[in-house]
Amino acid sequence: MKKILSLLHDQNKNFKIFAIIFSIYCALILGISWDENYYKILGEKNLSYLLSFGIIESEYFSKFRYSTIYWSFSSLIGQIIPEKFSDQFYHLLNTFFGLLVIVGVYKIAKLLFNKSIGIICSLFLFFLPTFFGHLAINNKDTILALSHVWIFYYLIKYNSQNYSNLTKLKIIGKIAFFSALGTGIQLLFLGSTLPLVIYFLYNYFFIKKRKLKALIIDFLIFITIFYLILVLFWVDAHPNIFTLPYKFFLTTLTLDIGWPFNVSNGNYFFSKEAPFYYIFENLLFKLPEFIIYLYLVFIFILLLNYKKLKKKYFNLNKHLILFISILLYPSIIILFIPYPIYDGLRLFLWFIPYIVFIPAIVLDFVYNNLKYIQFKLISILFALLFLYHLFNFFSITPYQYTYLNSLNGKKINRYQKFEGDYWSVSLKELVFKSKLNSDKQIRYATCGLNSEIAKIYMKKKYKNTLNTNIENAQYLILTNRTLYSQKMGKISNCFDEFNFKNIFYVKRNGVILSAIKKIDK
Repeated sequence: MKKILSLLHDQNKNFKIFAIIFSIYCALILGISWDENYYKILGEKNLSYLLSFGIIESEYFSKFRYSTIYWSFSSLIGQIIPEKFSDQFYHLLNTFFGLLVIVGVYKIAKLLFNKSIGIICSLFLFFLPTFFGHLAINNKDTILALSHVWIFYYLIKYNSQNYSNLTKLKIIGKIAFFSALGTGIQLLFLGSTLPLVIYFLYNYFFIKKRKLKALIIDFLIFITIFYLILVLFWVDAHPNIFTLPYKFFLTTLTLDIGWPFNVSNGNYFFSKEAPFYYIFENLLFKLPEFIIYLYLVFIFILLLNYKKLKKKYFNLNKHLILFISILLYPSIIILFIPYPIYDGLRLFLWFIPYIVFIPAIVLDFVYNNLKYIQFKLISILFALLFLYHLFNFFSITPYQYTYLNSLNGKKINRYQKFEGDYWSVSLKELVFKSKLNSDKQIRYATCGLNSEIAKIYMKKKYKNTLNTNIENAQYLILTNRTLYSQKMGKISNCFDEFNFKNIFYVKRNGVILSAIKKIDK
């Protein structure tokens, strides 16, 4: 066991180097995601307003009433980057902050358990396709995950010991900053931290036995810093920073946004009518096999080796309750809040990092008990499953976010069970590998993708193009997105709606992500 752990620690540096290089590579070759340009423009507009100290008229720049902390910062850094490299820059910047989520998870695991579990958590999270696939392309939910994880880390730090007033103020300031960062992206973000807050309060009052008065004072400091940071970048709220944030918050509760249709395991439904088991169903088919396997081993260990497990890890019960509650919390949200749920697990990316903690504990426990035959067998099967996952992980590069595990059955019909490239990031590869007849004007229609992004790549590839309707188009560019099919009279998908012949397509691991079809007249 010591040799295994020693090897794990020794290779940690090599893993960091690989993780950075591979992440950069993916960031540079990925296409623009659906929302990227909108938030890029939003950040630029709000930055202009902020740098002018309000001289530029304060329009309602954001249709969703965002505080643009991250996007304004991105735009500020992006000022020094030539326009032709701006897409790659924003991908790299987002990747950097996404990797900080992994750093935060490592630090949390190290504080709560030990360094070995921290390293295992980092490894698992990096190779979690649902997380890694969003690093470069998702400038919203990745930042929510960043905020969530680092809020948790500093809440633990706050409770860990008695600090000087200055040190404590710094910790409170960091909690406030990440709270404002997350809230700036999603006004309901702080609601997602409820399990963390309960965990914090339990430790504060029942473990540390601290006084309420001190907490109230620190909370008021937190609220003040949080609100000041939030409204500073909240251009929409500047006309009245006391009433408008409250108004926007209430509006968010009833806002009908996002994609109106969804599919999960072949069942189509309206996004506002997502079933309560939606999260579990998506996890079952989108988590790597080795993660699911370790959760099953966890149940086995709880039944047969619980006392030994509890003895090994300090305060295990408390931590298990925390992580299990975080895993259950999204389903509770879906059950009680009628908010549109779409894009698989994207809207819940903030809870994905916590998925790796229990498997990491299990693996660490298994490796510490290899003298027993059952744990040797468990470790061998884990190694095989992990290697199998690595093959699948790299085979879909750079579109890891489209990953589906082997429980989905035959690859040929997977598009009917889940959306694939719902953010159309494979458009770049698709258009640039295409060879359409460019002697005359190329007329094309789109389905399931942001037509403005398609227009960007088509203009780069071909001189004379026209984005038009399906009746006047020669070609159809599409991804596997849900839609309401007028032909079928029900919710369907672009691939089933239009069965013209594929002439060019992007395919990974047997699954078509996007395609160009020749329209039959």
